[in-house]
Order: sequence, then C-alpha cells, then structure tokens
Amino acid sequence: MPMRPNRFLLLSAVLILPLLLGGCAGKQTPDSMRKELLKRENALAEADARWEKNQARAARATENSIPLDRLEALGELSLKSRDYESSLMNFLEILKQAPSRYDLRYKVGVIFFLKGQMDAARKELAMVLVQRPGMLEAHEALGLVHLEEKKYALAIDEFRQALSQDPRRAKTHHLLGIAYLEAGQPQRAISEFNLALAQDPNNIATLITLGQAYLRQSNYSKALVPLKKAQSLAPQDPKVNRQLGMALGGLKQYSEALKAFLKAGDEAQAYNNLGVFYFKDGHYEDAAKCFQKALDLRTTFYQEAKTNLQRALEKLHQSRTDS
Repeated sequence: MPMRPNRFLLLSAVLILPLLLGGCAGKQTPDSMRKELLKRENALAEADARWEKNQARAARATENSIPLDRLEALGELSLKSRDYESSLMNFLEILKQAPSRYDLRYKVGVIFFLKGQMDAARKELAMVLVQRPGMLEAHEALGLVHLEEKKYALAIDEFRQALSQDPRRAKTHHLLGIAYLEAGQPQRAISEFNLALAQDPNNIATLITLGQAYLRQSNYSKALVPLKKAQSLAPQDPKVNRQLGMALGGLKQYSEALKAFLKAGDEAQAYNNLGVFYFKDGHYEDAAKCFQKALDLRTTFYQEAKTNLQRALEKLHQSRTDS
C-alpha cells in the first residue's frame, strides 16, 4: 500500500522553497507570514484529504474487482451462448489490465465481426497480426471481414498468407475457395475446394460450395457428384437439397429435381424453382403449371412466381401463335 505523505516534510518543503527560489524578493510582516502559513496549511490538509479519499476508492475497487480468470470464464460462457455483448464486456475488461492477451483480442475481433461491426473487427485483428503474424486464425478472421466487405483481393491475400504457413490447412483452402467464387473465379475456387476435400473429404460445407462452383459453370454433371455425397451425409439439409435440385434440374431430371427441392423445405419455392428450369428449356406450359402451383400453395403475396407465370404465359402464347 502506498505510504501516507508526511505533512511535516511537506510543510517544511513549502517553507524552504521560497528561500531556494530567492529569499530576497521582498519583506513580509509577521501578520502576512501567519496568513501565508495558514493558507499553505489548509492546502496541505486538502491534499491529505484527497489522498485518503483516493486510497479508500482504490481499496473498494480492489475488494469489488472480479479476478481475471473469472472474467475470462464468464466471457467464454457468454460467447458459447451467443451473448456477444456480455462476452465482449468481459474480454475488454481483461484487456484493460492485460493488453498483451492477443488470444483474447482475437476473440474480440471475431465478436465484432459477428456483430457486424467490421471497422472495429478489422482494427482488433490487425493489432493481433502485428504482434502475432503466425496466428492463422487471425488471418482467416481478417479475411472473412474483407470478404464480408466484398474486398476480395484483400481476403484472398489473407487466406494465402495463412496457407503459406500451413499449406495443408483445409479450413483456409475452403475460405480461399469461397473468396475466389465470390470474385467470379469459379475454376480457381474448384481447385481450392478440392484441396480442402483432400484433407477433409466429408466436409459438407465444402462439398456444397464445390457443387455451387460447378453450377456457376453450368457443369451440372460434375456438380452432381459432390452434392449427392453431401446429401448422403446430410439427407435433410435444406441447402444441400436446394443445390442438388439445381444440378438435377440442369440435367433435365425434373421429377428428381422436384423431390430435392421439396426436401429443401418450402413447397411453393420448390415448384417455382422447377418452373424456372422448365422455362429455360422451352417447356412453357409445364413452367406455367409450376408457377401457378407455387401461387396456389402460398397464400401470401408471391411476386416472384407471379412474374414468372406471366412470362411463361407470354412465351406459351407466342409459341402457339408462331406455330
């Protein structure tokens, strides 16, 4: 505990100070000297009171403070339950006392990302990487921030930096593939997804995104392979079945496509999706029936199906007129 200031020494210093600064500055009367001493004595008393008040406040803060390990446990618990505000509050309190906890600063950056606060996330993660350039998770997280902001070149660079340190890291290959796919480079995306699957062959997310990359190229037969495998691993997954329906529809396997679309969960959307493939293939009557079915199934306003139905009927009328 800090030592209490010695009032006698402080007062002596106050009296000696004028002599050190030049004692011949002018004569003082006994009365003026008494007033000056009283004024300085009051000032010292006030300083003494402030010191005691600050010491009491510090003691109370120490008594009421939560140990750092307890704060960290609370932060982790809140993070698991997706209570990001509470988790952030606890982690930031720790960082006030331990600013070099870059493992926690990384988590703070991730929380800011999850909360949609990209500027704050970027700042925290950049601070981590200045001190911990080998922290691969931080490169991935910063890459995701750039990806969310559609800064694809920066995202690709972060993922590549992580892979330069660990070329076999499946998660980073997957993220790099997504960055390439979003940047309009599906062939490069396919290469990265295949590298990811070489390390983690049953990763459903990577199987789906590989299928999506082939769908971007309208290569429906190749898209079918990873998407069927994904469906075998997760038969009821809506995203798997939606993408599988796209591949089957592209291959003109309409009944199988409808089954997959229906497993995606929305019957009206399933018929609308199937109608789109009928329409693309010039089967306007079948397309119109699908779009009408979608409108019948959905009692709320369904503008997409209504617009598609109008287009199909126009094409059907035109084809009949031409014939």
